[in-house]
Amino acid sequence: MRGHSDGADEPQMVRVADGVELALHCLGGDGQPLLFVHATGFNGRTYGPLTSRLAEHFTVWAPDLRAHGWSPPPAARDFRWVTLAADLLAVVDHLGIPHGELDCVGHSIGAATLLLADAQRPGTIRRMYGYEPVVWRSAEIFGPGENPLIAVASKRREVFASRAEAMERFASRPPFGLVRADSLHSYVTNGFRDLDDGTVQLRCAATDEADTYDGEYTSTTDRIDGISTPVVIGKGLEMTFNDIGVPAHEVLPNSRLVTYHGLGHFGPLEAPDIIADDALVAVSTAAQAETKSAR
Repeated sequence: MRGHSDGADEPQMVRVADGVELALHCLGGDGQPLLFVHATGFNGRTYGPLTSRLAEHFTVWAPDLRAHGWSPPPAARDFRWVTLAADLLAVVDHLGIPHGELDCVGHSIGAATLLLADAQRPGTIRRMYGYEPVVWRSAEIFGPGENPLIAVASKRREVFASRAEAMERFASRPPFGLVRADSLHSYVTNGFRDLDDGTVQLRCAATDEADTYDGEYTSTTDRIDGISTPVVIGKGLEMTFNDIGVPAHEVLPNSRLVTYHGLGHFGPLEAPDIIADDALVAVSTAAQAETKSAR
């Protein structure tokens, strides 16, 4: 059943490794392909205002990471971020994007796994914008089972009486209470599945979100040190986790750090037009000229 998905078609299912399948959404556009990768707990369709802007210049493809969105959880429960990065390389191969011609945008784990993917297959990415990639200095990483977000995610409420109830709850408290109204609508519309009893359930189960955070321990600066890909790293300055995004910038010789006053870790949902403009400048020379002329 299609359910609530902003009228979008059902995703493709892409076999990535060892029987694992990922859902892959085409979010529109008729330009060159752009890969967009979401944050933990989200999926490829939950960023409507942002991705619709990107689709003005690109054909936007958005995979759902393991156990997120329309992607089923892996039987082996492997959520290590280096494994998720390898999944993304399989998606790139599925799309037939030639080596060195991948333009991409990522948020949080999405940005981190894109960088890890480029480290696994150097030179895969041509241009990239990443908002607060979660890549830790090697000496600062949480060990397996130590990430404090594991406990937070494990207690996540999954079922609501309706999307309206979920919308009201999320809008009343941070961090979702700080995002733009149309971004919240996109998240609630596409972040839940319909159950037979009329209630709705998060498409990313609490246990799967927790295990994804646990797999973060493989996302370290030593793995991406020296990547020569041109990368623009967005960094919010409000309510963010430590200096998230900065460690990646420190070890990437061809990176540029852009900071945003008033935005937090959910910046792509708080100010999707601003983030889209900067992402387009980062990944497209044609969009650079158009965006600059409009300002």
